[in-house]
Amino acid sequence: MVNIGTTDFYINVPSLPRGEFESYSSLLFDDWENYVHDVLELQDYSLSLNVEEGSIKAKAKIAATTLGILYIGIGQYGSFISGLGTIESQVISASEYLGQRAGKPFSSRNIRPNIRRRGESLSRLKGIFEKIKRGQISVEEAMIESEILFGPEMKNVPGLIDDLENAFAQAPLMPQQIHLPLVSADGEELMPDEEKNTKKNKPTKPKEPIPAPDHYRIEVWRESKKSKRNLRVVDL
Repeated sequence: MVNIGTTDFYINVPSLPRGEFESYSSLLFDDWENYVHDVLELQDYSLSLNVEEGSIKAKAKIAATTLGILYIGIGQYGSFISGLGTIESQVISASEYLGQRAGKPFSSRNIRPNIRRRGESLSRLKGIFEKIKRGQISVEEAMIESEILFGPEMKNVPGLIDDLENAFAQAPLMPQQIHLPLVSADGEELMPDEEKNTKKNKPTKPKEPIPAPDHYRIEVWRESKKSKRNLRVVDL
C-alpha cells in the first residue's frame, strides 16, 4: 500500500446514541467512497475511515494498493510532474468532500469540523521535485530520497526508476526569488518564517469532553475496489 492522502477531522458535538453514531459513520464512508470512485483516476485503491465517539474524531486514508498502480495513474497524464499534480488534486478534492460531508448533519447548529489534511507520499514526492527546481539537491540525491520514500518496491516497478530519473533531470531550475511551497516529512505544507511566528499564538483546539464510559470507535474500510466493505466497532 502507498498512502496518498490522510484526513483528520474533529467535530465538537455531544455524544450521539450508539446506533445513530454507527449509522453516521457508515453513511459517511459510503458517500465518501462514491465520491472517490468518481474523481480518483487510479485502477485500484484502499479506503479506510475510523470515527471515534465522544466528540467526533476521525481519520480517513486513501492508499494506492501498489506503487505500480500509482505509477500507471501518474503516467496517464503525460509528463510525470503533471500526472503527479493531477492525482494529488484528485486526492485533495476527495479530502475536502469528506470534511464537508462530515459536518453537514450539524450545519444547523453552526458547527464546523476542524480539518487537517496531509498529502503523504504525493506531497513528499512533489517536495523532492521542488528541491530539484531550487537547485538544493542533485538528481542523484533526489533518487535516493525517492527510494527512501517508496522503499524496495520501487525497484520492482518496470520503468518507474528511469521515468522518475528523467523527470528529475528535466525539471527546470527556478529563479531564487520565486517561492515554491515546502512540505514537511508527513506531507503537510510548511509555513513561511513570518507565518510560523504567528502560528505559535493561534487559538488552541476546543477542549474535548471527557470520554463516556462506553467510549468506542467505528472502523469502516475496503482494502481494494473489489474487496468487501468491512465495519467493526472497537470498545476503547
